[in-house]
Amino acid sequence: MSNSSDNQIIPNSVIDLLVSDILRKNGISIDQAKGKISDEQKQMLKDLVKDLSQQVDSFVKKPTKEQEIDPL
Repeated sequence: MSNSSDNQIIPNSVIDLLVSDILRKNGISIDQAKGKISDEQKQMLKDLVKDLSQQVDSFVKKPTKEQEIDPL
C-alpha cells in the first residue's frame, strides 16, 4: 500500500480532535496517555489505523449499485 499520508481520507486534525475528546471524557490528559502507552500498544494502534485505512479505501473504491446498473 502507498504511504498513508498520500491518500489519507480523514485529516489528522479530525483524528486528534476525536482522540482528545475521548481522553477528556475519560478524565485522561494527552500527556498522561502518552506516558503510559507501551511500544507494543503504539504498534498495535498503528496497525489498527493501517487496517482501517485499507478498509475505508476499498469501500470508497467499491462501485455503488447505481453505478453498476446500465441505463437503457
